[in-house]
Parts: sequence; C-alpha cells; structure tokens
Amino acid sequence: MNYARFYALLGRLPVHTEDMKEQFVLQYTDNRTSSLREMSTQEYKAMCDALENSLKDDYSLRREELRRHRSTALHIMQRLGIDTTDWVRINAFCLDARIAGKPFAVLGIGELDDLVVKLRGIERKGGIRPHQETPPQTTKTTVVVFDTQPGNHLVN
Repeated sequence: MNYARFYALLGRLPVHTEDMKEQFVLQYTDNRTSSLREMSTQEYKAMCDALENSLKDDYSLRREELRRHRSTALHIMQRLGIDTTDWVRINAFCLDARIAGKPFAVLGIGELDDLVVKLRGIERKGGIRPHQETPPQTTKTTVVVFDTQPGNHLVN
C-alpha cells in the first residue's frame, strides 16, 4: 500500500511529529498497532478521510478570518477616499513602503492587522492629503530695444 496520502496530510498540519503519526494510527486501529503497515485498508481510509476533513475545516476558518481582516482594511481605505473597486490603486497604495510594502493580495492576517493600525492612524490625523502637482513655471520675458538715437528707448 502507498502511504503518500497520509504523509501529505500529515505535512499540511501546522505541527507534526513522528509521535503524532503513531498516535493517529493507534487511534484508528483501536490501539492494536502503531504501524501504518499493519493497518487495514478500511482503517487507513477512515484515518485519512478524518484528517482531510479536519484540515478542510481548519482551512475554511482561516479563509474566513483572512476575509474579515481584508474587509476591515478595505472599508477603512474606502473611508480614506481610495477607490476600492480598482485593484491597481489598492495595490499601488499598499506597495508604498510606509504602508505595507507589498501588494494587498499577499498580505497575511498579521500584516493586515498592522495595515489597519496604520490606516486608522492616517484617518485620525485627517486622512490622505491629495498629491498636489506643482503648476508649470511661467517665465516673463522683457525685451528692451535700444535705438541708436539718444532718447528713443522702447520697452515691450
């Protein structure tokens, strides 16, 4: 029998040890054995199915938590005047080293928490100041024309 499914699932656990492997096998063989090789096909399948279901539940919870943190950050960005329907603008804002230094989509939960703190600080201090473009400098030229005859000076 190939045990790749079990080891792949075991590898996806946040923390795994050799002792955990033995504990899983003992649990699903009713303490008959701690060896994968001595498990029946039905026991092995039941163990892998249960591990898979627990990982799906854990993944769903983490996805939901990430979604809530993203929603909070986007809501504050919206209050600051950032167009949250434009991912290019959101990413451009987040890429600034003073904000997050990364695109919004790759921010983890901890980074999103830090971002929310920064956004609330910006909000408390009056929001984002619009980028003011400096008007182009206009130059005024004065031309003085000298006539060779004394007393005839023209200024334009």
